[in-house]
Amino acid sequence: MSSESKLLGALCHGSMFIGLPIVVPLLVYLIKKDDQFVNHHARESLVMHIIGLILGVVVGISCAILIGFLLIIPLVILGLIYSIFAIIAIIKCLSGEYYHYPITSKFAVSWFKD
Repeated sequence: MSSESKLLGALCHGSMFIGLPIVVPLLVYLIKKDDQFVNHHARESLVMHIIGLILGVVVGISCAILIGFLLIIPLVILGLIYSIFAIIAIIKCLSGEYYHYPITSKFAVSWFKD
C-alpha cells in the first residue's frame, strides 16, 4: 500500500484530535472506496467516532441532569480510552497494518456491508 493510503487511514483515526471525527472518515470513505486499506480504516474510525460521540453525549447529559459530578470520572475515562484506541489505530495504520477497534469493529462490519 502507498504512503498516501497510510496517511489517509491515519487521518481518519486522528480526525477526533482536529475536531472533525465524523466528517473526515466519511469523506475519505466516499472518495477512496476503491482503496481497500483506506476503506477499512475509514469505516472502522467512522463507527468508533459515531459510537464514541453517542456515548459521550449520553454520559455528558446524564452528568449534567441526573447525577451531577459523579459521572465526570467515567466521562474522563471514556475520553482517555477513546483517545488511546485512536492513537493505537494511527500507529497501526502508519505501519501498514489493519486495525480493528476492540468493541466497535463488529458494527463496522455490519453497518458497511459491501
